[in-house]
Amino acid sequence: MSRRKSGGQTAESPAPPEIVCILVVDTMFDDFEVEICCQRTEGVDRVFATSVDLGWLRAERPSESTLAHSVETLLFGIIARCLYYVGEPVDVRAGLLSRRHVEAIISSVCLEMDVIKKENEVWREAEIVTKAAHLGLSPKASNLDVATWIARCPGTNHALELQPKRNLFYCGYCRVGGGKDELDEFTAQRRITGFIRGRTLN
Repeated sequence: MSRRKSGGQTAESPAPPEIVCILVVDTMFDDFEVEICCQRTEGVDRVFATSVDLGWLRAERPSESTLAHSVETLLFGIIARCLYYVGEPVDVRAGLLSRRHVEAIISSVCLEMDVIKKENEVWREAEIVTKAAHLGLSPKASNLDVATWIARCPGTNHALELQPKRNLFYCGYCRVGGGKDELDEFTAQRRITGFIRGRTLN
């Protein structure tokens, strides 16, 4: 990074992306590589996966101190989402950060996710959670967000979110949400008519 600074990079001519690390991720079917890069441009530090299919795996913050410091901070969220949505990293290839450094971040994220899941377990008897279980939606405590459970969206391959503290559900993909009675109705409708999109039950 110091090389780039001495090279006279300007806001109009940002430095090219630099590889932070490559995560070798274990999925149900195969291992694949997730290349994580970073870039500082126009006062913003960005960390992102380079794969088009993982365009959502990114984070940013205003530039402060060194790019390496921003990368370390942002990488926690990137790795948490990678663990949750993609799979578990089984190997690391070093880039801007050393392999040992990235592995330490992964371990820290895993510990934090375990804590979040245990905290969410206290909501097991919430009405919206027991309703989802009764409907066969296989609810489970989230290890990514506090006070959140995840359940299978009926008739699909994606998940919906349960908010046990408020006894609400919401599916961002189907854009459907409501309380326990609406979840009952939504599940019944889905079983009769199949896929429904763009309706929020009130």
